[in-house]
Amino acid sequence: MTEQAEIDFYLDKDEDTFLEAWENKYGELNDEQIEELYQEIAQDIELKYKSGEHQLGKLFSYKEIAVGYSDYSTFNNWFLFSSSKK
Repeated sequence: MTEQAEIDFYLDKDEDTFLEAWENKYGELNDEQIEELYQEIAQDIELKYKSGEHQLGKLFSYKEIAVGYSDYSTFNNWFLFSSSKK
C-alpha cells in the first residue's frame, strides 16, 4: 500500500445505506463533501488496518456510523465495503 488508498462500495445500495445513516446523523452532503468524507474514511481504515486495529471482513465504522464490512483490492488500492457480510 504505497499510493493513497481509496474506498468504494460493492453495490450502489451499500453506498446508499451508508450515506443515509451518515446524513441522518450529521446532515446532508454535497458531492465535494462526500469525496472529502470518503478520503477521510480511506485514511482511517488504512491506518487501522496497518496497525492491526481493524481486520478485513469485519464491520468498519467511522465516527459511530457503520460504513460496511470491509475488503481490500490490492490491484486498485481500494478498501471495498458491503452492507452485508460476504
